[in-house]
Amino acid sequence: MKKEILLLALSCLCSVMAVAQNEESLLPDTVSNATVRLDEVVVTGTRVPVPRDVIPAPVSVVHRHTIERSEETALLPVLMQQVPGLFVTSRGMAGYGVSGGSAGGINMRGFAGGSGQVLVLIDGHPQYTTIYGHPVADAYTASDAERVEVSRGAASILYGASAMGGAINIITRRATEDGNKLSARVMGGSYGTQRYSLTDTYRSGRFSGVVSANYERTDGHRPNSEFDSWTGFAKLGYELSEAWNITGNVNIAKSKAEVPGMVDNPLLDGTTDVLRGMAGLSVENNYGKTRGAVNFYYNWGDHVINDGYYAGGTPRPYLFNSTDYMGGVNIYQSVNLFEGNTLTGGFDVKLYGGNAYRNPETEIYADHVKLNEVAGYLLAQQQFGKLMLEAGVRLENNQLYGTEWVPQAGMSFKAAERTSLKFSFSKGFRSPNIRELYMNFFPGGPSNPDLLPERSFSYDFTVSQGLLGDRMSMELTLYYIEGDNMIAVVPVDGMRKNMNTGRFANKGVELGMNYRLLHNLAVNANYSYLNMENVITGAPRNKLYAGVVWSPGKFTLSAGAQVIDELYLVTGDTPLTTNYTLIDARVAYRPLKWLEVFVKGDNLLGKQYETMAGYPMPGAVVMGGLSVHL
Repeated sequence: MKKEILLLALSCLCSVMAVAQNEESLLPDTVSNATVRLDEVVVTGTRVPVPRDVIPAPVSVVHRHTIERSEETALLPVLMQQVPGLFVTSRGMAGYGVSGGSAGGINMRGFAGGSGQVLVLIDGHPQYTTIYGHPVADAYTASDAERVEVSRGAASILYGASAMGGAINIITRRATEDGNKLSARVMGGSYGTQRYSLTDTYRSGRFSGVVSANYERTDGHRPNSEFDSWTGFAKLGYELSEAWNITGNVNIAKSKAEVPGMVDNPLLDGTTDVLRGMAGLSVENNYGKTRGAVNFYYNWGDHVINDGYYAGGTPRPYLFNSTDYMGGVNIYQSVNLFEGNTLTGGFDVKLYGGNAYRNPETEIYADHVKLNEVAGYLLAQQQFGKLMLEAGVRLENNQLYGTEWVPQAGMSFKAAERTSLKFSFSKGFRSPNIRELYMNFFPGGPSNPDLLPERSFSYDFTVSQGLLGDRMSMELTLYYIEGDNMIAVVPVDGMRKNMNTGRFANKGVELGMNYRLLHNLAVNANYSYLNMENVITGAPRNKLYAGVVWSPGKFTLSAGAQVIDELYLVTGDTPLTTNYTLIDARVAYRPLKWLEVFVKGDNLLGKQYETMAGYPMPGAVVMGGLSVHL
C-alpha cells in the first residue's frame, strides 16, 4: 500500500514537472475552478473576510464548482476527497444514519466528530444533536453550499465547545446575478439509486433569494439497507442600505433508513426516522473600517429509532425517541483602529437541551434537560510590513462546570511575493454532552454530572507557495496536538463510569497542491499523514487523493484516485486495520448551453473494502443523468 501511495504521488509530481517545462503553452484560464488561490478571502478563522495566506491557522476551501461537479446529494463525500486529514466513515450506497451501526463519523487529525470533537457550522452557527453532541451527517446537503471552509486545528476561540479538533463551516448559497436562474438535476443508477435536485435563485434590486429541494433514495447494496431522504432550503436577503443588510434562512432534512447490522450478524427490523431543522436570521453591517453582525439561530431534531433484533430474538416493544434543540445569538464587530490593525470582539449565548425515552412511563433517559453557555472573545491582528501577528482570548462560562479560558496566538510572514510562512497556537475544548452527563441505559450506568471539558492544544507550522503566475499553489502543514481530561468509560468501585481521564498526543503532515496545467486542464492533490499516540477508529494513518479535470470543447472529463492506508476498523487488544484504493471518473457532454448529460462511476475497480468493521461497501457503482440550467 505504501508503494501505491508513493507511485501515485510521484506520477502527479511528474505530470506537473513535465508541463511546467512549457509555460508558453498555457492559455487564458477556463478551468480556474480547479485552482485555489493563496490570496482568496475566507471568514472562518476570523469572522470577517481576511486573505487566506494571512491567517496563521491552516484553512482549506472547497468551492461551489467542485461540489457541483461531484453530483453528490450529501456534502461530506466531497469534503473527504478535497480536505487533507479529513475522513468520513460510510456503510452503503447512500445515507449515514444515527444510533447503533451509524456511519458519518467525521474524523480530523485524530479527533472524532462522533464524539463531538469536530464542529460543523452553517453560516457560522453550530450544528449538532445536543443530546449526543455529534453532527448528523445526513443533514448537510451539497446543493445548499456556496463553499465550505475547513479550519484544520482547534477553533474554539471563535466557536467555543466542540471545535477542539477543527471546524467545518458550510457557507450557504446566495443569488449573485440579477434575474431568475433555475437549475435541475435528475440521475439514477446502481442498486435502484435515484437523485433529484431543483434550485432556483432570484435577484432584483436589493432583494435576493435561493430555494432548493432534494430527494434521494436507494434500495441499498445489502438486504435491509434501503434509504430515502428529503431536504429543503430557502434563503432570503434584503439590502436595507449600502451599509446594512438582513438575511434569513431555513433548512429541513428528513431521512428514513433501514439498518442492516454487521454482515456476519444481520439486524432485523432496524430503522431510523430522523428530522433535522435549522433556522437563522442575520443582520450585518459594513462601514469599511468597521463591520459586524448580529446572528440568531435555532436548530432542532426529532429522532425515532427501532434498534431491531437479531435472529432468534423478538421485536422491540418500544421505540427509542429523542428530541433536542439549540438556540442562541452571536454578536461580533470588527474595527480597524489604525493602519494594519483589526480588532474583533464578540459575544455568544447558547441555550440547548433535549429529552430521550423508550417507554415514556418507565424508561426515561433524559427528562427535558436544559443547559446554557455564555461567552465573550477578543481577537487582535496587527500587520507590520510583511509580518502579521495575531492574539486573542475567549472566556466561556457553562452553567455546570464554570469558566473556561481559551487563548490563541499566531503569526504569518510573507517571505516572498508568493511565499508565506505561518505559525499558530490554539486551545480547543469540548463540553460533556447530555448523554455523558445524565443518561443511563442500564442501572448504575456510566453517567456522571461532575464531568469537566476535554481540552486540546494545537501547534501548526504552515508554508504556502504560489508558482507559475499563480497557476500553481502548494501548501505544507506540520502539526502537533496534545490533549488531556479526555472522557472515557472506566471501572469505578466495580461499576463502569464516565470519567475525565487520560491524555493523548497526535502529530502529522498535511500537503495540498492545485495546478492549472493548460487553459482546459487542471490537477489537484492532497496528502495527510497522522501519527496517533492513542489510536481511534475511522482515522487513517495515510490518506492521499489526486484528481484531474479536462474540458475539451463541449466535454468535461474528470477522474480521481483515493488511497487509504492503515485505517483502524477495530482498536484494543486485537486491532484490525485495512487499506484500499478507490478510482472514480465522470464524463459530461454539453450539447446546448443550458443542458448537460453525464455519467459517473465510483470504485471502478470494484474494490472490496470497509470503513466500519462488518459493514462492507458496494463494489463498482455507475450513475447517469442530466442537468438543466435556465
